[in-house]
Amino acid sequence: MKQLSTLLALALLAVARAHAADVRVGIENLPTVPSRIFVAVYDSAETMKSNTPLRTEITGAQGDPTVVSFRDLPAGTYAFVAFADENSNGKLDTNLVGMPTERYGFSNNVMGLFGPPDFNAASVQVPDQPKSISIKLR
Repeated sequence: MKQLSTLLALALLAVARAHAADVRVGIENLPTVPSRIFVAVYDSAETMKSNTPLRTEITGAQGDPTVVSFRDLPAGTYAFVAFADENSNGKLDTNLVGMPTERYGFSNNVMGLFGPPDFNAASVQVPDQPKSISIKLR
């Protein structure tokens, strides 16, 4: 019986992976100082607004562009947000009025007028096959 449940679990995992993809996010226009690159992926307007990412990846800048990969992301609609942590404090720094003082960007290279863009503007379709996108930091 235990073998049957293990086989069933493996079969379900294979089906789930069949509808998932690897997404490569190329981060461009990096700062010249050594930086850590934070990339978050959101699966809805609500998670983006509440800053509750589905997944987050952090890597050191390794040239321009630096590529960050999200493996086995289920097919769907997502928004990606990236920033360069130029002073290694683990957060996106802002000035007194809340404007970022470190480089940041969104998928589709959209920007908001008085804050981040909405989910629909930044969202991209991820099919069940590998996909590459780029984000230009500003």
